Amino acid sequence: MAAAREAAVPLYGQTEATVPETMEELRHRFGDLAPVEVAPGVLAWVLLSYELNRTVLQDARVFPRDPRRWTEAKEGRATPDKVPGPFWYFRNALASDPPDHGRYREVIEDALSVLTAARTYNVVDEFARELMAEPASRGRADLVSDLAFRLPLLLLNDAFGLGSDQGTQLVGLMRKVWDGGEEAEAAMGGLFGYAQSVTLQRREDPGSDVVSRMITHPNGLDDEEVAHQLILIISAAHDPLMNLVANTFHALLSDRSSRADIMSGNARIEELVDIVLWKAPPIYLMPGRYPAQQMELGGWTVGEGDCLITGYGPAHSDPRVVEHLDLTSPSGTRAHLAFGTGPHQCPARNLARQIGVDTVGTVFRMLPDMALSVPPSDLAWRRSPFAHGLESLPVTFTPVQTAPRPQQKTPTSGDQSCPHTPDPSSSNQETSGDSHAHSGMPGPLRALWSRISKSGR
Repeated sequence: MAAAREAAVPLYGQTEATVPETMEELRHRFGDLAPVEVAPGVLAWVLLSYELNRTVLQDARVFPRDPRRWTEAKEGRATPDKVPGPFWYFRNALASDPPDHGRYREVIEDALSVLTAARTYNVVDEFARELMAEPASRGRADLVSDLAFRLPLLLLNDAFGLGSDQGTQLVGLMRKVWDGGEEAEAAMGGLFGYAQSVTLQRREDPGSDVVSRMITHPNGLDDEEVAHQLILIISAAHDPLMNLVANTFHALLSDRSSRADIMSGNARIEELVDIVLWKAPPIYLMPGRYPAQQMELGGWTVGEGDCLITGYGPAHSDPRVVEHLDLTSPSGTRAHLAFGTGPHQCPARNLARQIGVDTVGTVFRMLPDMALSVPPSDLAWRRSPFAHGLESLPVTFTPVQTAPRPQQKTPTSGDQSCPHTPDPSSSNQETSGDSHAHSGMPGPLRALWSRISKSGR
């Protein structure tokens, strides 16, 4: 353990190298597993290989999820004022082991079932049009601050049965939690206060929304447990969705031929989103798993209760995967880890993918000549060690005065009036990976696959 502490590389305070660059340096130096510090004097391990990540994620018995096992916290080195919220225990499905994990997950899955594909398509279309109406009239926008940053908030408020003017503090709180730093602990307190308030509102005035469904579920969650599930949903929805939308626009706008192919209907937005989930996953690193006993792992002796940080981004750039995985086969197309795998795999993975697809489709129908207003190399990526997204994405286009939102019909796979419009039913199919790569995808998207490998960081 002393050798690991001496060799540990700080993940905090990144100012020069981006997180993907740091991960590649760690891979070159350490191989499949790297010792890191998540705060001064606080040791953790980052999983860098695809196979090691998959093994740990799929075996919750050997690698439990409950952070109360964490040795660094038990021994007082990790404290809430030093280490950000994702490392700490909450009474929710993600941070729990059986039997609580199953009890909480059942409630979340049942509650999210009210967000059908057709409803989601219409709500995303409405909110995306609303958010882009003013930028559309001036001929320029920042797709992060004007759209991707705000859209998840509106979607969350709608899912929780709240008005669009409620919960505006959510965005700032979640960003502070994901980015860590001095304000993370206070942000977690504010987030919990918001979740408690929403829970009380819905208990007093129930409706056909996600929160009301959790409150009335036969598993009988108390108000604190409901609030903790809300924190999980908010955490999993805001920054990941923001980054997925922005990263997809970045990929598309960085390659004109691919954009033309999408807009002409020769390729599908779904294919692009799947590539982005593989090459620029919205969450790059995610704590944590805590081994049930001491073991040899990746050439190191890892102690019982050490924190393992799963590396979705590093796993996807593992040379052994990039060079040898057949991404044209069914086993390859569903192989990405962007939504996790195993018993803690994201229960809203198909919903998240659909939101990304529908958002990009709506905005490109509104503003088909959109283009980056700066070179791709000038775009700045966030310094968060966990969330992988852009600080801004400035674009220009021909100004348009948007008309009132037309009455929406749910598009079908046979609807040829707008060939690039996604079919909600297909968007919500079971999927967890890149769907067309290398020789199996159209030429422009094959080129985009290579381009994102270089620019998605």
